[in-house]
Amino acid sequence: MILSKEFLSKLSRLGVHSKEEDEIDRRITFSNVIFVSLPVVYLIFMVIDYQSYFRPIEQLRFDQFVVPLMILVCFFCLWLNSQGHTIPSRLLFLTLWPVLLHIIPIWLLNTPLDYFLAYPFGIAFHSMLIQLMLSHRKERALFWLFIALNLAAMISSPSVLSYFDTDHGLPEGVVNYRYYFIDGILYWLLFNLVTFYILYVIEQYIVQIKTAKELVDEQKEELNAMNQNLEALVSQRTAELEEQNELLKKHAFFNAHLLRGPFCRVQGLLQLLPELEEDEELRTKLYQSMEELDGRIREIQALVATKDEIEGKHQV
Repeated sequence: MILSKEFLSKLSRLGVHSKEEDEIDRRITFSNVIFVSLPVVYLIFMVIDYQSYFRPIEQLRFDQFVVPLMILVCFFCLWLNSQGHTIPSRLLFLTLWPVLLHIIPIWLLNTPLDYFLAYPFGIAFHSMLIQLMLSHRKERALFWLFIALNLAAMISSPSVLSYFDTDHGLPEGVVNYRYYFIDGILYWLLFNLVTFYILYVIEQYIVQIKTAKELVDEQKEELNAMNQNLEALVSQRTAELEEQNELLKKHAFFNAHLLRGPFCRVQGLLQLLPELEEDEELRTKLYQSMEELDGRIREIQALVATKDEIEGKHQV
C-alpha cells in the first residue's frame, strides 16, 4: 500500500520541478491525475462492453477504437508531462477528448440515440476538465479560448445532433424541445460554477498554508538568531566569571600567604619594640617588613580595582 501511494504520488508530480508550487504546477498535477484516472474508467467500460470488441475484423468500426485510442492518448500525454512538455500535453488532450469520444461517434453512427444525453453532458464534463487543466489567471488566453469553444459546442449541441441524425433515429420532440437546450446550458453553468468555486477555495487554502509556512520559517530563523546570540552571551559571561574566579583565587592567595608573612614579622618585631632603640638591625628589619606589607597591600588594591572594572562592565 505504501509503495502504491508513493508510486501514485510520483505519477501526479510528473512535470512539476519547482519547489514553490504555483497554479501552473497544480494544473499539471491535476492533468496527471486525469491521465491516470480516465484510462481506469475506460478499461472498466471496455470490460462491460466486451462484446463490441470480440467481433470479426470485417464487422469492426472505427468508432469502436476511440476508447482504446483515448487510453493511449492519456498515456502519451502523461509521458509528455514527464518530459516537461506540459502545455502541449494538456492542449492535445483537451482537443482530442471531445473529438474522439463525441464528434467522431456522432458523425460515423449518425447520432446514436444515447448521444442526445451523452453529448451535452460530455461537453459539460469537458468544461470541468478545462478548468482543472488550465489556469484562468496565468494561462488566460488558452483558458478562455477553450471555454468559449466549449460553450459554443454546448449552445450548438441540438443543431449538431440533428444535423448528423441522417437516419432520424433521435426523438425530434426532445432534441428540438426548448427546455432541452435550456437544461443543457443550465447544467453547463452549474458544473462550471461549482468547479470554479471548489478550485477557488482550494487555492485560498493553499495560499493560507503557504503564508503560514513562510511565517513559521521566519520565526525559526529569528529563534535561531536568538539562540546564537544567547550562546554568545553565555560564553562571554562564562569567560568573565572564570576571570573573576581567577582574581578571587589570587586575592585568597594574597590573604593566606603573601600578606600573612610580613604581617607576622611586623607583629614579632613590635614585641621587641623596647630593644629597637638599641638594635639597628631590628629597626632595619621592621622597616623592610613595613615596606613589604605596604607593597602587598598595593597589589591587593590593584587586584580589587581590576575586579571592580569587571563588575562595572556587567552593570553596563
